[in-house]
Amino acid sequence: MAIFPLYKDFFDFLEKIETGRDPWEVYRDIYIRPHAKFFKSYWTAFLPHIDLGTLQNRVRRVRRGHYAVLEHLIFESDLERRVADTIDACHRRLPRASRPDVYLMVGFFSADGFVVFFQERPAIGIGLERYRDFRLLDIILAHEYCHCARQTASGESRTDSKEHLDQKLFSEGLSVHFSRQIFPQRPLCDHLLMSRQRLNWCQENEGMLLGLVEGRLSSPELIPVLFGTGNFAEGIPPRAGMYLGYRLVERMLARGEQTSVEELLTLGDVTAVWPEGR
Repeated sequence: MAIFPLYKDFFDFLEKIETGRDPWEVYRDIYIRPHAKFFKSYWTAFLPHIDLGTLQNRVRRVRRGHYAVLEHLIFESDLERRVADTIDACHRRLPRASRPDVYLMVGFFSADGFVVFFQERPAIGIGLERYRDFRLLDIILAHEYCHCARQTASGESRTDSKEHLDQKLFSEGLSVHFSRQIFPQRPLCDHLLMSRQRLNWCQENEGMLLGLVEGRLSSPELIPVLFGTGNFAEGIPPRAGMYLGYRLVERMLARGEQTSVEELLTLGDVTAVWPEGR
């Protein structure tokens, strides 16, 4: 396991854009080229249709002041130590899982946390640009650690095939369950990365959510709705799938068919998570 603080090169770029050179050339030379293999894997997985002209224009509009809050936050935090401590805690819970590498980056379109298949194995990426505090960073790291462990145990890459809804629900639910094991003192809404009000809605409408997915588990059709923007026309808030996946995994564990996260990492038939009579 290694931690790669790519953000340091990004802040080096910010320091040098005032020299008069084209910001895109500075960005490319200082930030992209030294990490070209990683960014190629990242863009291929998450931004396969990224437009170079759009990226160049975005880079040329950057000013150091845009990242003042993030720069101060990182300056006040021992970020690499915090990441290492969280990964160690996860490894103690899953000692057979190898510690993944962690890439701390600043992008323009990146998620707060993600898994990227790089150098023949999954790694954790943390997109720092939207963080205003690190309150949820530990939970996000634990969540992505579980995704890495599952990919490694199954020998599969997320890019191997299109993920179906049942697989997405199980994978996200298992990661929520795992982060709760690492940080049991934190409220469930933090592990679900949602507000308490949104969690209340999900709990009150769990039956409706179960009915919504019935018959559509083998399709990716509902993934953007349940794990993305939601569907306000039907009253479904964003990320409701996180709650539903978590509840399904908890129900399966309560039935006693499997008793630990380690047993679930290699579960092939994910339909085992669905309630009786689905």
